[in-house]
Amino acid sequence: MTDTESSRDGSRDNAEMSPMKGSGEHVRENFKVVLLDFEQAPYVTLDVFTSQRFKGNPVAIVKLNDVKLAQEQKQQIAKEFNFSETVFLHPATGDGNPQVDIFTPVNEMEFAGHPIIGAGHFLFRQVLANTPNRSGTLTIMTKAGPVPISYDPANEVVSAEAPHNIHIHQQGATANHILPVQASLSAVSDLHGVAEKSPVISVVKGVTYVLVDLTERPDIFANIVPGGSPELDLDAGWSPSFTGIMYHRHLGSRTEGDLVIWDLRVRMIAIGLEDPACGSGGCSLGAYLALSNGQKGRNHWFYIDQGIEMGRDSHIIVDVLLDEDRKKVSTIRLAGHAAFVAEGNIFFD
Repeated sequence: MTDTESSRDGSRDNAEMSPMKGSGEHVRENFKVVLLDFEQAPYVTLDVFTSQRFKGNPVAIVKLNDVKLAQEQKQQIAKEFNFSETVFLHPATGDGNPQVDIFTPVNEMEFAGHPIIGAGHFLFRQVLANTPNRSGTLTIMTKAGPVPISYDPANEVVSAEAPHNIHIHQQGATANHILPVQASLSAVSDLHGVAEKSPVISVVKGVTYVLVDLTERPDIFANIVPGGSPELDLDAGWSPSFTGIMYHRHLGSRTEGDLVIWDLRVRMIAIGLEDPACGSGGCSLGAYLALSNGQKGRNHWFYIDQGIEMGRDSHIIVDVLLDEDRKKVSTIRLAGHAAFVAEGNIFFD
């Protein structure tokens, strides 16, 4: 091949490539225009129950403003994010309180802890941006009722007074309920140290957990894998409900007057997933342990570590106060940090 031929061929290559470049630019320009034609809503993502990005439990918060979404659309968007929960934040109502809908990838939740803490961090970032000390209180409206939240600027912690209607079901969960949804247990020949029956508790109607105590079996706890939600025999009037399994270990406790302080390690499995941090599950477990140990104190603080096996270390604080006779739960407060991770717009039809 002569230099002239080579040059001619090179020119031909360049000539053929140039329109492709221009065409690509044209496609990109058209792409931007097309996107602007879609309905869209802004969103942010946060990692909750951690102060470090890429730890904790992710949550997406979709700010609806004037956008109206059908339930099916919300479910599709939650499935697209595929976080354990997605929050849809509606404009404040006439009383000034923002309203939220909470969806897992497969269903709507009446209440869930980490979405409320995440939404609280987002709202306080907006509301208190121009306030010198950035402390304050708000109320978030959920399907389970109003949730008062507060922000502590010194510790950068949002706390929420969790709605609760604590109900311990008559029928506990046995191996027949748990084995079908936890494959790791099928390989365990010896279940000594594991109770034959585990308590089943609903924190509100529609949110239910089995509490499996593995304090004596760290080997089983370490090998838990994601699995489905258990089918449970709930008391009349408490179905249908989200169901999950809280596997927990007690690392220690101490009593200071009328206060009992607990250190716990937990893992929560449901809907085919492992949850890196489960606020409603922590509230359920805390309420059950406080009621079971009321003789030790009226006030119970729980420091709960979760998500460690997943590389998403989470730190949850639950404060349970019993009533005067220590037979009922008076208040449950849930608290934690959050780290902002991403923001953008989600498009939908």
